[in-house]
This record gives sequence, C-alpha cells and structure tokens, in this order.
Amino acid sequence: MPPPFERDLRQRVIAAPSLGLCLDFANTRFWRGTEAPTESLVDYDALVRWLAQASVVGPETVLSLGRLRDVDLGAAQRLFADALQAREMLYRLFSALVTGSTLGVEVRQLNALLAASPPRKELVLGGGNSGWRVPMITPSSGELLAPILWSAADLSLAVDRVRLRICDNGKCRWLFLDESKGGTRRWCSMSSCGNRAKVHRHFLRKTKRVEGPSES
Repeated sequence: MPPPFERDLRQRVIAAPSLGLCLDFANTRFWRGTEAPTESLVDYDALVRWLAQASVVGPETVLSLGRLRDVDLGAAQRLFADALQAREMLYRLFSALVTGSTLGVEVRQLNALLAASPPRKELVLGGGNSGWRVPMITPSSGELLAPILWSAADLSLAVDRVRLRICDNGKCRWLFLDESKGGTRRWCSMSSCGNRAKVHRHFLRKTKRVEGPSES
C-alpha cells in the first residue's frame, strides 16, 4: 500500500495556465544582473506557498506536500532542488528566445520534463473547478510543475505572436510579456525599474549642466 501522501496525490484538477505563468515562476529569482540575486524560494515550504498562491496546486495537494516533508524529508528536498533546476532552465530558455541566442540543452530538458508531466486528456467543465483532470502518482517535479511546463511549451510555440521581453535594467533582467498598446515597453515596471532609469537620466543631465562644456 502506498504511503498516505502518495494516496492523497492520485489526481487533481489543474486550471488552464496563462502564457505568463512560466515567466512568473522564472522570476521568483530576481535582480539576476547583480552579484547576489534575490532568492524568494528559499526552501521547500516557500516553494509550496508560491505554487499555492499561483494556483499551480490546490489545498489538498498543499496538505499532501506538507505530509511528504514530514514523512520523507529527503524526497521533499530532492523535489525542491529539481523544481529550482527547472526554474533556471526556463529562465535560460526564454532569455535565449528574447535575445535570439542559439538554444542549447534547455529544449531537451523542457521536453524531458513535459514527458514526465501528466497529459492533458480529460477536460473538466462547470462549477468552480474547471480545468484538466490529471493523475499525480508520485510527487515528481514533472507532475508538480505541470501547469508551469504546459505554459512554457505554449509560450515557446507562441513566441512569434507575442512580445517577450527582458527588463532593460541590467541589474533586474526580469522576463515579461509586453502587452502595451504601442509594444514599446522596456521595463518590468515603470514604477520601479522605469522610474530608476528616469532618475538616472535626470542625474546625468544635471551633472552635465553643472560641469559645463569640456575645454578643448
């Protein structure tokens, strides 16, 4: 008989993921252009909380993942490490798609994870629990991150029809979809990186006025 946490993870209904879900996951590590990027997924519990907040997993799965940690800490830690590896692969993949760089092993790695994720075969409609009914036999990264992986595959195939961007702030390097009317968005957020850029330009103009023209 399987352990309690495995019996609880036999199936779940996953809502259709947005194209940007995979970018949200990739962006859980930010300020990537600095010497010490900020990590928001600091441990297994932080990963489970993020997945719950992003509606990647539901309440029953959250409870089961908590029991997994209590019953088999080593398995939980391996799942956490695999999830972070998948996140970094997604960041490299979409960064390459933005810059036009040659794609390396990331496509093969994504395909391997997709092969380990449940197929979208059974549609559930109606009520407040519409989505794809999928099996979840063991808490592997392919099963746990299924909607993120589906989102990554869908976005990769739609990259010619969307505006995939990296924040112009060299310290930020946040991935985002530019949905602005003119398609000219340069920063992840005008209130953060965009405002910093404006302040920096103002500082440079002010400094130039104070110093005056250079002597020949």
